[in-house]
Amino acid sequence: MNLVLENISKSFNKKKILKSVNLQLSSSNCHLLLGENGSGKTTLTKIIDGELSVDSGRVYIMNDNDKKTNVDCAIQYQDFEAFPYLKIKEVIKLFQKTIKQYDFDQQLYDLLDLKKFENTLIKNASGGMKKALSIFITILLNKPIVILDEPLADLDLKKKKAFRSYLAHYTKDREKIILVISHEVNEMETLFDTVSILDEGVIKESNTLEKLLEKYKITSNFRIEELFYVVTGKRLVLYK
Repeated sequence: MNLVLENISKSFNKKKILKSVNLQLSSSNCHLLLGENGSGKTTLTKIIDGELSVDSGRVYIMNDNDKKTNVDCAIQYQDFEAFPYLKIKEVIKLFQKTIKQYDFDQQLYDLLDLKKFENTLIKNASGGMKKALSIFITILLNKPIVILDEPLADLDLKKKKAFRSYLAHYTKDREKIILVISHEVNEMETLFDTVSILDEGVIKESNTLEKLLEKYKITSNFRIEELFYVVTGKRLVLYK
């Protein structure tokens, strides 16, 4: 199974945000979409999800038998502000009741420490609690395509390391297409099977990390912002 983005273009108020974007992401792999704020990442995500229409191009799934089908995905957004007067565990139960084939992953529940704060109201939850809930619900939805938007921001160091390990196995075991949109990937580089660099609405590069490092003659001891710089000539601003 492959997620195919074919000649995607999108404009707002006559300003072109995406310019003939072509991208192909395969299942059982974890993919990184890298770009500055304002590069078009959020717009591209909303197009994949079907929230936004395209001016031209198309998005579809190509199955192993070359059959094209519609995209079915779950997106983890950076913030979770819905249901302010429900407890975290009540929000999870609500989603379980609305999904026929949900995936309650106890391993993920434990590593995100959700048990410790499951009785906290959403309105009283910290950024880290909300991020943990957002990640868990996205996996709970059990979609073939999972898009994670800055999943590591707001997580403490222990959870970051645990979630990185979890993602590596989850992607392969469940045969999902995982697309991570993030700046915060230092010490996570080896998680990604491919890296796609979006700059000013154009995919400047999209390939395996190994091939990109070889092409640009970057040593194995590198940071992701170095790759971004040699491809775009720009400094990538990282979250702290």
